[in-house]
Amino acid sequence: MTPWIRSCLAALLLGVSLPTLAATDPNSLLQLVDYVGVDYAGAVSDGQVSNPSEYAEMQEFAGRIGKSVADLPDRPAKPELAGLAETLSGQVKSKADPAAVAQTAKRLREALMGSYPVSLTPRKAPDLAKGQALFQANCASCHGATGHGDGPAAASLDPGPTNFHDAERARQRSLFGLYNTITLGVEGTAMPSFSQLSDHQRWSLAFYVGGLFADKHTLAAGAAAWEQGGGLSLKRAVTSAPGDLAGDGPAEAAWVRHHPEALFQAGTDPIQVTIDGVADSAEAYAAGDKERAQSLAVAAYLDGFELAEAGLKNVAPGLVSDVESAMIQYRSAIRAGAPVSEIQDQASAIGTLLQRAQNLLEEKTLSPWLAFLSSLVILLREGLEAILILAAVTAFLVRTGRREALLYLHYGWIGALALGVATWAAATWVIDISGAMREVTEGVTALIAAGILFYVGFWMHNKLNAQRWNKFLTQKVQKALDGRTLWGVAFIAFIAVYREVFETVLFYEALWAQVDAGSRMSVLGGGVAAAAGLVTLTWAIFKFGLRLPLRQFFSISAAAMFILAVVFAGKGVAALQEAGKLPISPITFPRIDLLGIYPNIQSLSVQLLLVLIAGTLVWWNRRGKAPVAA
Repeated sequence: MTPWIRSCLAALLLGVSLPTLAATDPNSLLQLVDYVGVDYAGAVSDGQVSNPSEYAEMQEFAGRIGKSVADLPDRPAKPELAGLAETLSGQVKSKADPAAVAQTAKRLREALMGSYPVSLTPRKAPDLAKGQALFQANCASCHGATGHGDGPAAASLDPGPTNFHDAERARQRSLFGLYNTITLGVEGTAMPSFSQLSDHQRWSLAFYVGGLFADKHTLAAGAAAWEQGGGLSLKRAVTSAPGDLAGDGPAEAAWVRHHPEALFQAGTDPIQVTIDGVADSAEAYAAGDKERAQSLAVAAYLDGFELAEAGLKNVAPGLVSDVESAMIQYRSAIRAGAPVSEIQDQASAIGTLLQRAQNLLEEKTLSPWLAFLSSLVILLREGLEAILILAAVTAFLVRTGRREALLYLHYGWIGALALGVATWAAATWVIDISGAMREVTEGVTALIAAGILFYVGFWMHNKLNAQRWNKFLTQKVQKALDGRTLWGVAFIAFIAVYREVFETVLFYEALWAQVDAGSRMSVLGGGVAAAAGLVTLTWAIFKFGLRLPLRQFFSISAAAMFILAVVFAGKGVAALQEAGKLPISPITFPRIDLLGIYPNIQSLSVQLLLVLIAGTLVWWNRRGKAPVAA
């Protein structure tokens, strides 16, 4: 068999390519790096050249790697990549130990994947039956029906075709390396690009080929390791060679190649959802579909990155802000009709930031302490606003002798919890509730809550006048509330709680998928600790709030309601902006999530308007000219 056929077979099924053109994109460069990392061992042994032709190729490819790195777009990590490329070239020239070359190639590969946007994982579980059919149709003539390198054409090949059951060789190859070569082909050889196959078909073939080496013992050990923890994520399973993993990792990697559905049952990586969504958005924009590009950009953030924010903030809060700012600028550029090149550059920059976030979460989220802290922050953040409103309303009802309304208050928050859980169950098993729908719900309820709180705050401030207070006592407190008012109390409680419940459930669902079995008790512990903190806050309000003189109590409560109204208004506008329902005009201004302050003209204008209205009403009320609120 001719050398070009031999090259084709090796490239397709082992990711061992002989490219003749320099890489011009990250995927092509990764192909070169993978080749040098694996095949250098066949060219040099004990500091001596064992295969002159292979060694000449290693020198050529090492030089091309350096040139390809120099041709990459500028990124903060580019100097590091250039240094690693230079090190790799020097090691090849000096005939360094293969293990050292493999380690440098691994570092270069990881740095490249972490710095430049590359779609690293399949979007749905590969179909092994489909992969086997593709193998029989395209590869079996040389590599044999079972992949042992004994096909009908094998006898004429020198060297013979690869035996995919060679475990030592297979442990050095990542699934992504196989997929990458299948996708790109090999320039200058008979190995064509298989880009005519769908993405799903290429991944199915890569998983099938990549799993042929595993024997029954390895698969049994991998199954046991998965059952005990299932700590291998989709990204690590695809981008890491089995031999690069520690402990039971190699066996587990082999097992998931035979059971790819397990990687997807473990939960979708929210960062990868955003990476894929932004890439799809940029493609849609380049195709002239501006509306779809905007929709995909919104969904990419809400259905992906937002669900990972809580965990990432504990690792790299600055990176969270960078991603959010970049996504806002990206959506604004789409809305403004920016040039395609600008949109692509921004999408690329976002991809780089998201790769950094993904790498950090990959390293950090298995920590029990980080899982505890993330769980604590999620529940405290989401529960704080609701508990403040409920506690303030409860204290007010107790202070004014209207305890009969407490039952309706409980109806409200219990109903909100029940509906939140029902909504989560529907989203999980019945319908697909998108991030945009969630944000619209949160935005609308937040604005409704802001309106109610603003009215209640003004009403409380209006009662500070002694004459008005006496009239209020005479008309309202001395008789039972009517049914409409009682259900109004329930509505306030419902609105205060519901907007937080569903988001909390989603955040916990995402966090649960990001930790291994050993850290899940920490997630529960963080939730319990946060709940205890919220109970303590409620107790403090009763303990100290109920001791205040009535006039001072009303004054503090009114101020709290005004402040919460402003906070909810900012968060409501921000939620609708994130859902793409309102425009967003970023400005330079501090961002304070806890107070609902976001650096854009729309949300700040609404909050400023509320502050001005509240100030005017308070000033007018103090002059004694305001009418008595009912």
